[in-house]
Amino acid sequence: MGHSMDRRTFIRGGAAAVAAAGLGACGQRSSDGGKPRDGEPGAGGTISYAITNPTSIDPFDIEEFNGAAVASQLFDQLTAYDYKAQALRPSVAESWESSDEATAWTFHIRQGLKFHDGSDVTARSFQYAWNRICNPNTTTTPSVVSYHLAMVKGYDDVTNGRAEELEGLSCPDDHTLRVELTAPYADFPFVVCCTPLSPIPDCAKDDFDAYAKAPVGNGPFQMDGAWNDGQYINMRRFEGYGGDNPAKVDAVHFNIYKDTDTAFREFEAGNLDLCDIPAGRVKETVERYGKSDDGYTGSPNRQTMVGEVLYTEYLAYNVNDPILSDKRVRQAMSLAINRQNLCDTLYEGFAQPAGDIVPPGISGNDEATWQYCAYDAERAGRLLDEAGYPAGPDGMRGIDLTIMVSSSNKTNEFEVLQGDWKSVGINVTIDQKEYASMLDDYIAGTFQLGSRGWTADYPIMDNFLQPLMYTGVGDNVSHYSSAEFDAKLDEARKTVDEGRRIELMHEADAIAAEDMPIIPMLHKALNKVTSDRFAGIVVDAARLPELRDATPAR
Repeated sequence: MGHSMDRRTFIRGGAAAVAAAGLGACGQRSSDGGKPRDGEPGAGGTISYAITNPTSIDPFDIEEFNGAAVASQLFDQLTAYDYKAQALRPSVAESWESSDEATAWTFHIRQGLKFHDGSDVTARSFQYAWNRICNPNTTTTPSVVSYHLAMVKGYDDVTNGRAEELEGLSCPDDHTLRVELTAPYADFPFVVCCTPLSPIPDCAKDDFDAYAKAPVGNGPFQMDGAWNDGQYINMRRFEGYGGDNPAKVDAVHFNIYKDTDTAFREFEAGNLDLCDIPAGRVKETVERYGKSDDGYTGSPNRQTMVGEVLYTEYLAYNVNDPILSDKRVRQAMSLAINRQNLCDTLYEGFAQPAGDIVPPGISGNDEATWQYCAYDAERAGRLLDEAGYPAGPDGMRGIDLTIMVSSSNKTNEFEVLQGDWKSVGINVTIDQKEYASMLDDYIAGTFQLGSRGWTADYPIMDNFLQPLMYTGVGDNVSHYSSAEFDAKLDEARKTVDEGRRIELMHEADAIAAEDMPIIPMLHKALNKVTSDRFAGIVVDAARLPELRDATPAR
């Protein structure tokens, strides 16, 4: 633990970059015969990685970490965040610069980069990709992650169907991408490192559904066949990858399981190389397999990863529900939760109570911000009285709610929560569902309470506040809308000075903390384990695997 994510502001950033050259996936054709490049032979081996079924592996809809784990192997973005160095670095863009007020950005694309099908990666590959996720006509279901580009000029016109392309994007030539924003935004180079803003090749235009099952990217691995829904996703090393750090292993097989317990049993049987550790078994796993030296890198006898991650588990309210529309009820439900008890009994100390939606390790985190995250059942009762829900003779208050929980999770934590809420007179029923079904209910607003978690796409406060609570954003599943919060966040985003920007972000955070559209629950450790067959498997503080450096250990 104790891994800090302090960062620098890159107003005039960049140098040195990543490149890629071409093998094919769209037609499974190779531009170089599939041979390793001179002096860069693969080390061999296939990593077997356990995930639950993603909602998408196409950047168009990457909004949960299973899909992101897959897509992050297939795609490189303009920039990349190096969690070890705690710095932003070039990737597809070899350099970039901005106007003095940070309203216009220019990214210089390294020449010679290729997609897996052999086509060129150019500035227009990003222009097409970004228009693709913003345009509601791309497919029958709008992208839920277009909000990453909300500050680009013309965003509202495209998302509302008044225009086909973002006015703020232009390509003076194949290797120059210019981006005009509606207001200053000094953190923009951090935004463009996220997977949804990956470049997309022209072959994606032919058949959206076919591409979504077998995306053609520009990263160190390429698809080996299509995603077999609910079963597996296979990929192999991209032999023509031109980056500074090509993959060493031959292949990665993502094996899809319905729950963590089943996957862990497969790991114990020797059939997996990387998986999550079930709640309540972390200490046992550390004792049996050893603890990673840095918390993020697995190697033989040091296989258990328990580093600090940029992740917050939270519960989402439907703020339009007749009962939960009263913020006093929302505040009371949070006050009734004994988070420390959860950390001690279920998570063996490898989690800490959340007092802020922004996790420790991100500049601006303050665990005293969300005051209703304190455990105070007596105060919870008073708030429920004020809201018009007095306790009856049996202690219950006539409040009956349902919480959605993923079917891939055990219900232990939520059974504990049931007891906490019952102690203040609230009855809550657990409804387990497939995550895709939960997502449909979140988007439609046909739920009361749901279990969620958020991992940083990029390590800044804005990436927690804007997606989860800004009016109209796709991941704002609480359907929360506060003109005061939105205005404060807008002011922060326009502020070039980093210190002042973080202050304003914190003020926006405090506004949401009073309204309680969500319940910050826990900040958990990484809690993953690797086999002893590989050395150098890395999972970073954003919970994304970095598999290109892994090598067989025996």
